[in-house]
Amino acid sequence: MDGNALDGIEGDPIYMDPFRSDRETPVADLESQLNFLGASPVERAALLGESSTSDIVLRCSKNILNSVQRMSRRSDIVTSVDVASATYAALWSAMLLSHPSQPGWLRHHLPWLMELFATEFPFDTLLVERYIAPLFHGMVEHEHILENLHVMRAVDELPKQKKRRTSYAGNIKYRIGQLLRHRRYEYRAVITGWDVELDTSEHWVDRLGGGRQQIFYHVLFEDGTVRYVAEENVDIIFPRASDLPPSLFAVAGKYFKRWDEGSRTFVSNIRDEYPSD
Repeated sequence: MDGNALDGIEGDPIYMDPFRSDRETPVADLESQLNFLGASPVERAALLGESSTSDIVLRCSKNILNSVQRMSRRSDIVTSVDVASATYAALWSAMLLSHPSQPGWLRHHLPWLMELFATEFPFDTLLVERYIAPLFHGMVEHEHILENLHVMRAVDELPKQKKRRTSYAGNIKYRIGQLLRHRRYEYRAVITGWDVELDTSEHWVDRLGGGRQQIFYHVLFEDGTVRYVAEENVDIIFPRASDLPPSLFAVAGKYFKRWDEGSRTFVSNIRDEYPSD
């Protein structure tokens, strides 16, 4: 307590409200609120009793989901948090820890989880099959989940178009996994792919010095988004891992096996599409 070990001595419970204060909440305040709400002595005892770890995790998960929903209704909030990953983790926790007697709650959040699974976390097919699908056994959603998994596996088995450097006479200067700094906007990102010509009707391409007839790189930002950068705007950099934001490593696992400190690049995990990289 206050930095001192209690040596196994069990004291009075401590009540905290970490979303409003870093100080202990007096039990008298909580009892007053419960009395105001008309809670019976039995209900007060249950509400003021010890919370299990699963209860705390479930409560935090629901708070995260509520925060995400509020953020989606406001355009003035800017955050460095990886919202997709936070939402996905909260949905998993909430669904796995919710009581099975609440199928309505599970059904309500299933589309949200399946959308993120399909768009952001497609490698979790086995986890969804093993842990999410059984929660809906006997419900119509169970068949929908299995059908979605079948479709995703079928798509994953389709051969991807291979892009080989040798086909373009060595005109591609940079490799997947290298870090760059944008010459104009100064941001840092990591290369995840390339195209020998950008097929788009957007007019900003024609304002580039090299126009459309240059290599365009797919680059991954620390917020998880992937954008195009023309080769003329690429400055390759060789930072140490400690110089990079942790958020970039958090989103890089979708494209890379690991970070190589020797070459100061990420090691590609998409050789089926870019075998020369």
